[in-house]
Amino acid sequence: MRIAIPLADGNVAPHVGHCKSYLIADVEDGKVVRTEEVANPGHGPGGPPPVFLANQGVKMVLAWGIPQHARQLLQQHGVEFIAGCTGEASQVLQDYLAGTLKLTDEGLEGDGSCCH
Repeated sequence: MRIAIPLADGNVAPHVGHCKSYLIADVEDGKVVRTEEVANPGHGPGGPPPVFLANQGVKMVLAWGIPQHARQLLQQHGVEFIAGCTGEASQVLQDYLAGTLKLTDEGLEGDGSCCH
């Protein structure tokens, strides 16, 4: 499975589409076998960020805030997501894989969208 996390200085970025880059991890049998940092193309080549991630083969996005329109695009492309993730991206990934991921709704709207 391929997992993406929006990055801001090694931490989970506050917005899935307004980050400089994504940590993309390939996971097999519950273990990370490869990671890479991929630049966010914005709304340029590859489409808006949710479409870009889907085109990269991502099947899960771990993020803090995901606006409603991005959620819809992710779902349309068969990408699952979890909102409310905070902290160092590599630790969030490990916690997700271990089943110990703790989420927050602080600063998020009722549906888990980021406020902007």
